[in-house]
Amino acid sequence: MLGSRLEAAREQAFVGREEEIALFKAALYGGGCNVLYVHGPGGIGKSALLRRFAHEATLAGRPVTTLDGRTLEPSPTAFATAFATAFATAFATHAQPAPGHPDPILLIDNFERIQALETWLRERFLPHLPLTALVAIAARNPPDIRWQADPGWTTALTILPLHDLPPTDAQALLDSCAVP
Repeated sequence: MLGSRLEAAREQAFVGREEEIALFKAALYGGGCNVLYVHGPGGIGKSALLRRFAHEATLAGRPVTTLDGRTLEPSPTAFATAFATAFATAFATHAQPAPGHPDPILLIDNFERIQALETWLRERFLPHLPLTALVAIAARNPPDIRWQADPGWTTALTILPLHDLPPTDAQALLDSCAVP
């Protein structure tokens, strides 16, 4: 299928971000936080990193639920509806969740487009997810300071600011994309 070919090309072109992937894998297997908040300027690789997180979750047998802030109305009802639909689809298309890990991974990309939901997400939506849930949020802006000010979130949240790739990784990315 064409989708498999596209995914293989994306996987081959992905370079670097070992620290971020290690943090995600630790959380994926229950040794880390419940929410990863990735932020950085446009074009830094947030969406590519979320695709890599999805790949790692799939390898671990965890169904992936993905939401994109560009396609969502910034209202709790619209978000919850989109989540429920994507969640149901993730389970319907996922062959068999890994034993002990029935909860899907929730990936939210382009969160800056629905940033008005941040307080609701932090205080209302996320606390109702199972303890085994893992959420990764990608946005251009860092999280609201209230995440860090709330003692409840200190161990449940990891903030990952993305910076430029180191020169060797940047060169590997250019090479993988056949850029002279």
